[in-house]
Amino acid sequence: MKKFISFILAVSLAAACLAFAAPAGASSLYMTGDFNGDGKVDALDCLLLRRACVGMISESELYGADINRDGSANALDVYLLRYGLVGIISLENDYPESFGWKGFTVDGESIDGYEIVVSSPDNDNMRFAAEELAKYAKEGDGSTLSVVSERSAGAHCFILSEDEAGELGDDGFTINVKDGSVYIRAGAKRGCMYAVYTILEDLWGYRFYTYDDYELSYGKTTDIKSGTELREVPSFDCRSNCINSYADKYLYSTVIKRKLNGCTDQPSMQNPKYGWGICRTFANAHSFDVFIPKDEIGNTTARCLSNSDTFNVCLKNMKKLISDRLASGEEIGKSITQISCSYASDEVYCQCRLCGKVLRQEKSYSGILARFVNKIDDALHEDYPKITVVTNAYASVRKPPEKTALNDDIVLLYCWNGCTSHAIGSGECSEKEKINFNDSLMGSNKIDEAYFAGWAEKCKNIYIWYYPTNIYYLLCPQPNYFKLYDDFKWFSDNGAKGFYVVGTVGSSFEDLDAYLISELMWNADMSRDEYEQKAKEFLRYYYGYGWIYIWQYMDMLTEAGVDGCVLNDYDQPFDIYKKSDFAEKFDEMQALFKSASSLARTERERENIKRLSMHMLFLGYSATYERDCINGSEEQKAAFEKGWREVYDYINENNIPVNYSENGISKAFDISVSPMELVYGISGSR
Repeated sequence: MKKFISFILAVSLAAACLAFAAPAGASSLYMTGDFNGDGKVDALDCLLLRRACVGMISESELYGADINRDGSANALDVYLLRYGLVGIISLENDYPESFGWKGFTVDGESIDGYEIVVSSPDNDNMRFAAEELAKYAKEGDGSTLSVVSERSAGAHCFILSEDEAGELGDDGFTINVKDGSVYIRAGAKRGCMYAVYTILEDLWGYRFYTYDDYELSYGKTTDIKSGTELREVPSFDCRSNCINSYADKYLYSTVIKRKLNGCTDQPSMQNPKYGWGICRTFANAHSFDVFIPKDEIGNTTARCLSNSDTFNVCLKNMKKLISDRLASGEEIGKSITQISCSYASDEVYCQCRLCGKVLRQEKSYSGILARFVNKIDDALHEDYPKITVVTNAYASVRKPPEKTALNDDIVLLYCWNGCTSHAIGSGECSEKEKINFNDSLMGSNKIDEAYFAGWAEKCKNIYIWYYPTNIYYLLCPQPNYFKLYDDFKWFSDNGAKGFYVVGTVGSSFEDLDAYLISELMWNADMSRDEYEQKAKEFLRYYYGYGWIYIWQYMDMLTEAGVDGCVLNDYDQPFDIYKKSDFAEKFDEMQALFKSASSLARTERERENIKRLSMHMLFLGYSATYERDCINGSEEQKAAFEKGWREVYDYINENNIPVNYSENGISKAFDISVSPMELVYGISGSR
């Protein structure tokens, strides 16, 4: 015992760093008692448990601290773990019954042998949901669940059925438990699928983080008790996330695990077993380039939406696209649900007499567009009444019209170009616009909030085109991790019905952002504590034991951000961060990453940390270029060149995107210019 206590004391210092523990790799299953997820149960786990019992760390930071499942981590759990360490009880099984874990249960009874009743056998999505439930039950605790169309006499079941009343929309569901069976009533398109993923995550402890990363923690309560009643309807009808690997690698099976339903025209995403999704029937959101090509209207500089010929060309081409897709075997309501009718991104707005008259009446180019789109909507619905017309409030069209309201069924995709430094609705933004783009006021949430309120009076269905990533300067991380929560809460409270989140592969925290945003799109009403807990869970998984240092780094990024308003897509890196602050904190940031990497257990964790560090190092070397390379000692210059060269090589070798269209640094290494100038052509002290 003295030796045991001596060893406990010897690891105290290490435990201070490891108190916030992380799960192991993808698809890892954890032994009860393995509180830090390192794949073994040892004296360190005992120390961590003792620290949790006396309140030095939170029980929630450990995995399975309540060994005997009596509701809390206490002295009895410490004794049970000690018995395991000295061999009095076995710790060899992943989920030993001696520790009280009985696998997945309903009213304390194993689900092994349960039936999953598919009440609508022709519903491909319902059957897929049943198969997913059976798959992950088997993987988790070995239970075998059979998928059937009719319930056997006396059988305990998971019963999947459609919401015939239509109260739950396409995606909502209820879960009710009675007499040892679980009853799921859900929206016909995707509700059963989302109910199953809710059971897996919220009741059984699975977490689906990225396209190929998931885990199951046996520390979660897994008993579903009779009397359980859940009802969930997503905060937003349309939930489309194009921010990261979901868009590029797009394994749709992960997208639906994140409860997303918006999709593009990618064939892999148009699948009945996934509920089809809300599919956009066009090649580009700025669809006038597709539907009103200028060579069909006389190669004019500007498209005149007051001209009947323009209307006829647009309607003809939209109908042709739809008819061609129908002829190829696609169906309306499945792979065809929405069609865009929107200005091009670089639109030159018509200044003719007729358009000018409308502009004077409406006080915005959006009035010209609204009148045109209403006519298109009316005409298109004569042949295709179930296709939704979508239009964009983009650039100058963000300002709402004075008079014309959109038809009730039209969806407006509002492109939010406000400030990324301040939370929407916080009142912290200035009234002054940041830039003037196509006569559009940008850079202040107050402006966008006013525009949004105006549109809310003229449109019943507003989706948000949201920009959480600076796509022109991808090596610059956005300090907006903690304001995402406030933004989505505001949109939910103010009546937005859907989201298209825009980004690209290579943003600094691409997978974390994608995970958190998908969570917020489903439930914008979660508490801030819940949101932060989800973020910490992800970081523990993705970066390992050293996740807390990454969390500190995120805090430092927020503190280093400028006090004024920031326009994400257009502001340069040192318009976003205070250059002097970043230079001052550069050494500390590097130390944080070094500490995080030193605690990594797997090569994947180390690589995740290293890749993330590139964004920090790029900004740091840019901020300290004059200090260390131009004005520093010979030793400082040599260290600077060596460090920056390593970053440069890593970015190129790993094709890390530097902007939305370029992977890697195209210019040859040149120490005579700063990293910022080499990559982005930005010179001077800015």
